[in-house]
Amino acid sequence: MSFSTLLPDFHRLQWKLTFTYTLVTTAAILIVQLILLLAAWFILTRSRALPRMLATTFQEAATEIAPALAQDPPDQAAVETWLQKWSGSGETTFNSKDSRVTLDRNAMTLIAVGDRQGRVVSTLPANVCAQGALLVDCVPPETTALLLNALEGGKDPDELTVRNDDEIWIAAPILTKAERPVGVLLVAVRVPADLSGPGPFSIVILGSLLPSALIIALFAGGVGSIFGFLTARGLTGRLHTLATAAEAWSQGDFSVSLSDDSRDELGQLARRLNRMAERLKQLLQTRQELAAIEERNRLARELHDAVKQQVFATVMQVAAARNLIDSDPAQAKERLQEAEHLAKQAQQELTALIRELRPAALDGKGLGPALSSYVRDWSRQTGVTVRLQMPGQRALPLPVEQAIFRVIQEALANIARHSQADQVDLMLQWEETSLRLEVKDNGRGFDPTVRRGQGVGLESMVERIQALGGTIRIHSQPGQGATIVAEIPLQAPRTAVRRYG
Repeated sequence: MSFSTLLPDFHRLQWKLTFTYTLVTTAAILIVQLILLLAAWFILTRSRALPRMLATTFQEAATEIAPALAQDPPDQAAVETWLQKWSGSGETTFNSKDSRVTLDRNAMTLIAVGDRQGRVVSTLPANVCAQGALLVDCVPPETTALLLNALEGGKDPDELTVRNDDEIWIAAPILTKAERPVGVLLVAVRVPADLSGPGPFSIVILGSLLPSALIIALFAGGVGSIFGFLTARGLTGRLHTLATAAEAWSQGDFSVSLSDDSRDELGQLARRLNRMAERLKQLLQTRQELAAIEERNRLARELHDAVKQQVFATVMQVAAARNLIDSDPAQAKERLQEAEHLAKQAQQELTALIRELRPAALDGKGLGPALSSYVRDWSRQTGVTVRLQMPGQRALPLPVEQAIFRVIQEALANIARHSQADQVDLMLQWEETSLRLEVKDNGRGFDPTVRRGQGVGLESMVERIQALGGTIRIHSQPGQGATIVAEIPLQAPRTAVRRYG
C-alpha cells in the first residue's frame, strides 16, 4: 500500500466539506480573537476613553489641595507636600468614584499647580516653570485652551485633554466643596511605547496572539474535523443513494426507489424523485404502447394504400384475361403480363415494409453502411438513380440512427409511389452540433399544403424528426420536384427520441 493511498481524497465532497468546516471554524475563532485585541488596543490608544478617564481621575484628586489654593496667598508648602507623593519611582494609584487608575510615576513628565489666575504655585520636577510665572508660557500652545477651560471651572473631559504623538495633557480644575474654581492642575502623561506606534504594538499583538492561536487552532481543528467528517459522511451517503437510483432509472430500471423519511431538503427531493420516476415509468409505457399502435396503424394504411390496391388490380387483370383467353388470346396475354407487373409491385411494397420492421440491421453496420446498402437495393428495384453523399460520418446513438433510417425509408417510398422521378439526390451531413438531411427528387412535385389521400408518410417523417428535437421543411411545387430538409441537434437527450416498432 503506497503512502498516497493513505491520504484522504480531497476531490470527494466528504473531504471537501470536512476541510471547509475545519477551516471556517478555526478561522472564525481566530478572527474573533483578533477583533477583540484590536478593539482593546483602539480603546486604550486611539479612542478618547483613556484621556477621559485620566481627566476625571485627576479632577477628583485635585480636590485634596483645594483648601491650600483657596487661601490668599496660596499655601505653597502644602501644595509641594502634596506633589512630593508623586515623586521618585514606582506607581501611584488614583481612586475615584467611577474608576481606579494606576500610573507609573516616571510616565508623568510634568505636574504643575496654578492658582486662580493661572500663575505657577509649584511644579514637579521643580523649577520647570518659575514660581509666579504664567502656566501658558511654560507649556505647548495646544494646552492653552485646556488651561482656560479648567480656570473657568469646566468639567467636560473632552475639553480638558489633548493628545500629542506620545503624550496626553490633562488640565483639571481645582474646585472647592462649593464648586468654586481656585486653581488648575496640569499633568503631562507619557503614553507607553508599546501603545504609541504600530510597530511595537504589532509585536504585542503577535506575542499575545500566537500562543493562544496555536492552541485554539489545534483544538478547533480537531473538533471541527470530527464533526465535519461525521456531518459530511451522512450527507455524501444520502447523495450517493440519490445518484445510484438516478443511474438505475437512466438505464430503464424503475424498480429502484429511494427510502428517505427525513423532512429536510434531501428527504423532500428523494420523495419528489420517486414520484418523478413513477410518472416516467408510466409515461414510457404509454409512449411505447402508443408507438406500437401508431406503427400498426401506419402499416395498415400502407397495406391499404399500396399493396391492397395492387392486389385488387391484379385480380381484375386476371379476371379479364380469363374472359378473353378463348376469344382473344393475345389480349389475354397482355392482361396477364400487366397482372404480373402489378404482382411484382406488390412484392416490392411488401419487401419495403418488411425492411422497415427490421431496423435492427443497423446494430452491426452503423447508419452509413446500412443506408448505402439500402439505397443500392432500392435503386435497383425501382430503377431510380440515387446520388448518395454522407460527409463527416461519425457514430450516433442507436435510437437516433433508427429514426433517421426510417425517415429516409419513408422519403424514398413516397418518391417511388408518387413522384415519377428518375433521379434522387440524398445527402446526410454530420456537422459539429447537428445532423443535416436533404432528399431531393426531379419528379412531378406536389402542393405541400394539400392533404393527399389517407397516407401518413409525410406526417410520420415530421413526427420522427420532431421527436429528435429537430425541424423539417418540405419544399415542392407541381412539376418542379420536391425537396425535404431536416436539421437534427446531436445533443438532443435520448429521452426525447420517439420509439417506433
